[in-house]
Amino acid sequence: MSNVIVAAPAEIGVANNRSSTVEMAGRWNQGPVFASVASGNYLYFGSSGTVRVVAVEKDGSGNAVAWEEVASIQTDGVVRDMILRDDHLYIADGSGWLRLVNIKNPTKPKLSGKLALDSEIKAIHIENDRVYIAAGWKGIHIIDVSKPHKPELIDSFPSKGYSLDLVVKEGIAYVAAGHDAGLQISDLSNPSEAKALGSHPIAGSASGIDTNGRHVFVVNMDDHEPSLSIFDVSDKENPIQVAAAPLEYGAERVRIDGNLAYVAGVANDAGLIVIDVADPANPQKLGAWWDSTCSESVTIDNQIAYLAHGDQGLEVLDVRKPHEPTVIKHFAAAGHVRGIDTQGEYAFIANGYRGLKVVDVTDSTNPKDISELKTYRALDVDVAGPFVHVADDWAGYKLIDVSDPHNPVEIASLDTPGYAEGIQVNGHYAYIADGEGGLRILNVSNPKQPVEVAAVALGGYAYEVSVQNDIAFVAAGKAGLVAVNVSIPTSPIILDSYKFSERKFEARGVEIKGAHAYLAAGYMGLLVVDITSPNDLKSAGIFESKWRANNVSLFGDRAYLIDSASIKVLDISNPEAPVHIGDHTLPANAARIHANEEGIYVAGMESGLLIFEQ
Repeated sequence: MSNVIVAAPAEIGVANNRSSTVEMAGRWNQGPVFASVASGNYLYFGSSGTVRVVAVEKDGSGNAVAWEEVASIQTDGVVRDMILRDDHLYIADGSGWLRLVNIKNPTKPKLSGKLALDSEIKAIHIENDRVYIAAGWKGIHIIDVSKPHKPELIDSFPSKGYSLDLVVKEGIAYVAAGHDAGLQISDLSNPSEAKALGSHPIAGSASGIDTNGRHVFVVNMDDHEPSLSIFDVSDKENPIQVAAAPLEYGAERVRIDGNLAYVAGVANDAGLIVIDVADPANPQKLGAWWDSTCSESVTIDNQIAYLAHGDQGLEVLDVRKPHEPTVIKHFAAAGHVRGIDTQGEYAFIANGYRGLKVVDVTDSTNPKDISELKTYRALDVDVAGPFVHVADDWAGYKLIDVSDPHNPVEIASLDTPGYAEGIQVNGHYAYIADGEGGLRILNVSNPKQPVEVAAVALGGYAYEVSVQNDIAFVAAGKAGLVAVNVSIPTSPIILDSYKFSERKFEARGVEIKGAHAYLAAGYMGLLVVDITSPNDLKSAGIFESKWRANNVSLFGDRAYLIDSASIKVLDISNPEAPVHIGDHTLPANAARIHANEEGIYVAGMESGLLIFEQ
């Protein structure tokens, strides 16, 4: 399935009478699954900026026997959460929107109304005619949806901590409030007089919450005390913890159905965990379905568990035997798009836990899936002839033959000691920015047998590497920009480093043009470094960004800077004075950007691949 959003032209800031028009031309709009909801014979789940609608065929006993995708609903941002009430689907959009979609005819969903909230949206709950949104640092938004065509914000309540999940029962809000704030309880029955009632600390980050009325169930993520914590909330001002079912690492979400708690686990708890809570003071683990990839949320409908499985997609599990949850259907989705390179009509995508994805971008308004090859966790790619070289996170280096783009084949791999974040190939050598492992240099002249020939400790976390004229320039986090002489790849020599002691400084991406390096420098923005003498790196210019600069790409006299919120377009005809000439808001954080004569390709992580025209 491939969905494309064609955007209206962006509003562009203008400086010194120069402007740059950057328009989204197309979008490979697949991505990880964070939320799902089911009712009757239909299933709805988010996949990046799309809600996929699935008709479920059931037999005479009510067992699901077949699934067919029948419609889709597009959103600007990433679908974070959803709830369904009567004929309306309420979609929490990561770009800050609440959308109400009429699904009286699920095959022809229609937008009823929407509301811009100008905040993060982490979770959503509905009671009567009010929608409640967990909004991070903004606390809780309370929205009147009695008129679906015109939802109205009633008020916002600044709940303590960072609101990650919430559930509301008879006007009382129970909030999983992140690190330190734990469980927060508030009376929202009269929004104009909302008040905090009680709270209880929880180790680590309280991330998911649900209630059966008398008890509240909270899951957390923590290195030391991960658990499903159970509280008696009969006295709202003084909640009492009655039990804690230990977990190995923790979970994102919990849902209660009857006497069972269904937990969407992460890390060592990844997958689905079923816990008997009939006796809240003595919870008992019944069974689990484990997978190496973290889960995001779970919803239950008629003894079927719908597990939002992040990069892997959606798992549909039969939980009639809670000791043995069984997958009965899998819907594939894309991963977090982390890196991008192009060659000819193809874009090669480092697609997180989904591995390498090949997409035909001949028509940028209609990108088409070609093939996929699973790897551990692809973070960056570099295409050289018939090969794609992959920086594969913890698994190190992968070499993939794409001489037939429809049938990519892994032909070699080599583990590295760190986390392979970035990669560039130059001649017979591959240079890997290996996180804490520094710079690793591989001889790949024999494609079937890559050999590490040298390593360089950098004193920082290596995010990206760019090689020019026998010098490898590494964006090495707090260690700054490090210049390494690789004229003899087996004997690399550090020449100099460029860094700031400023707390906001972090070298995360680097591109080279002529005598200058352009550094995506975290919350300092874009730094231009004079590399005329690699033994003596000097400051040349700066563009300050409000948000964290993650990556940069150059084409002509333009620099395209990815920050946490947008693409910033800079005129760098004078490298010592970059001029902001335009920008385009992104639907979610982005990892990397790649500009060439065909267009601008953004690795949009959970929002997929975004393609812009210059």
